[in-house]
Amino acid sequence: MTATHSPTVGTAGRRLRELARPHLPAAVPGLAVVALLIVWAADNGGYDAGTWYWGALALLSLAAITIAVLGVDRVGLSRSSRLAVAAFAAYVAWSYLSIAWAQAPGTALEGSNRALLYLIAFTLMASLPWTAAGAAVALSVFALAIGTIAAVMLIRLESASHLSTLVVDGRISPPTGYFNATAALFTIGALVSIALASRRELPAALRGILLAMATAGLQLAVAGQSRGWLFTLPLVALATLAIVRDRLRFVAAAVLPVLGTLIPVHALIGVFNSESPSALSEAARHAGKVSLALCLAVLVIATVAAWAEAHWQPRGLSPRASRTVGGALAVIAVVAVIAGGTAATHGDPFGFIKRQWNGFSHVPTADATGSHFGTVGSGRYDFWRVSLDALVAHPIGGLGQDNFADYYLPRRHTTEEPAWTHSLEMRLLAHTGIVGLLLFAGFMVAAVAGAIGVRRHAPGAAQWVAGAALLPLTVWLFHGSVDWFWEMPALSGPALGFLGMALALGRVREPRSSETRRGLPRWALGAAGVLALVAAAVVLGFPYLSVREQAAAAAVRNRNPNAALNDLAHASKLDPLSADPGRTAGAIALQTGDYNEAISRFSQSISREPGGWFAWFGRGLAESALGNTDQARSDYQMAASINKQDPTVKRALARVDTTHPLTPAQAFSALTLVH
Repeated sequence: MTATHSPTVGTAGRRLRELARPHLPAAVPGLAVVALLIVWAADNGGYDAGTWYWGALALLSLAAITIAVLGVDRVGLSRSSRLAVAAFAAYVAWSYLSIAWAQAPGTALEGSNRALLYLIAFTLMASLPWTAAGAAVALSVFALAIGTIAAVMLIRLESASHLSTLVVDGRISPPTGYFNATAALFTIGALVSIALASRRELPAALRGILLAMATAGLQLAVAGQSRGWLFTLPLVALATLAIVRDRLRFVAAAVLPVLGTLIPVHALIGVFNSESPSALSEAARHAGKVSLALCLAVLVIATVAAWAEAHWQPRGLSPRASRTVGGALAVIAVVAVIAGGTAATHGDPFGFIKRQWNGFSHVPTADATGSHFGTVGSGRYDFWRVSLDALVAHPIGGLGQDNFADYYLPRRHTTEEPAWTHSLEMRLLAHTGIVGLLLFAGFMVAAVAGAIGVRRHAPGAAQWVAGAALLPLTVWLFHGSVDWFWEMPALSGPALGFLGMALALGRVREPRSSETRRGLPRWALGAAGVLALVAAAVVLGFPYLSVREQAAAAAVRNRNPNAALNDLAHASKLDPLSADPGRTAGAIALQTGDYNEAISRFSQSISREPGGWFAWFGRGLAESALGNTDQARSDYQMAASINKQDPTVKRALARVDTTHPLTPAQAFSALTLVH
């Protein structure tokens, strides 16, 4: 018996392939990028070096494959994109150059590689031949994935499953592991979802699902209790309304998710007040149950409304009626924001603002209102003070990429040891100086201006798709101005990648010749591209292998210290600038009593990062254990000059000349308790 196929099915299949064919050249690699963004979002925000390094290499490989498969004729940049890429590439080059004057060159290399990752993501997304439909699919996949993560977390909250990893200090921490970044991630997903759901071109069922997931995302953003999120939310909302196409439809679509978030706000914040495990479980179940019920209600109502709109097809409103309805919805939105702010601040928004302003320059104090939104004070004032000091001391090139931590520690007025400046603008100034700030600002101006032009003048659906693609950038810029989001690929990736997508939607294909306008042959440009790919693979590949060796050492250090030391020796050779392998190896050698090895490894770390206090302290412990009191005292003094507030360092220095000096075991125990 021979198999037969229905002609109707075959015709439908061919028709489907014909419809999909124009979108595939960009959608296939673009969806691969989106998949990576989703992996980062679910895996600690992509923050760990072992995660984002392989992501950078994957993007680099994807770029090479895309160029090879599509050819240079189908991959290119618009005029605005070229200018933006040139400015971004200049910033990345300046970042690598800062290794020359950085006190911790290994840290500067890692930071420069992270900047290269973002350059690759932006350039790849900006160079793809996106269609409006293909870009809408990519954005939908991203929004649905973030919404799914939010829904799963609400289910976990309702079931009180593994609350110790879900709720930390009364606040939602996963999936990024950082409260503020989690709030920003779910806000990004919610905004993109609402922008997509506002379009009647999408199926009614999909629009309902998107709005339900937007509700879940906003609920978890509230549960993260990020004060930076709350303060910058009005600016994000205003920027969103300025960017999106058909603001009236966007506001109308946002009503259900906003209401679905305001209703359970007290239940979500109530988790913070739980003082016992049983109270936490009860509060979590209640918050999760109410939130999930509202998400389901939004799903049903939004789906029915979208279906009715698709079948009813009402006539368009007159300009006067549109303004009236828009004004009414704007008033509703303002009232909703005021109501939400009042609820989040326990009925005292003005008192909340006053307390936050007065406490800005002080460390956090106890909450008197029952939520983290009511806590007062922050270390940011001190972080920014030292950042500006760094700018004054190193105005042109800054400290070197990512070199803030060692500079801050001896100058701090807090007990915190931040690795980051907690502000995009301050990071640019402190790390790469005025030159770095101007280069990155040039990139942002060129990219945003070009994307806004696409949003205004692109044909057809490309306008609203470009507007939706720009929404992650609003959260990243405004909230990231008071937090450390650059270091989170799960946030920087969508912000910069979708910015590139928006630019690509306005690309006009230009006829190419064998010679460029400047007379350079295409083979020369191809050779330059190959060299750039190889250089990027080398500069990313060897540090990644070093990170892998360090991870292998961490996995075996307790049961096989010698194997761990060998792994760390390999790691040190693979990345000859990093101080991390020597510092970790020195700690392992201290714990095993191999003090000469500890001195050797800590000395290597000191030579690569003189401003790292722990290597000086560790070497002092090893010297003291061997009876080298003078050298131990000198090392302790150096550690104390860097980390002036650490009580363990002070204790070791005070006892160095006594008959009972601080032992490595006592030091590690004390450091564990303190840190």
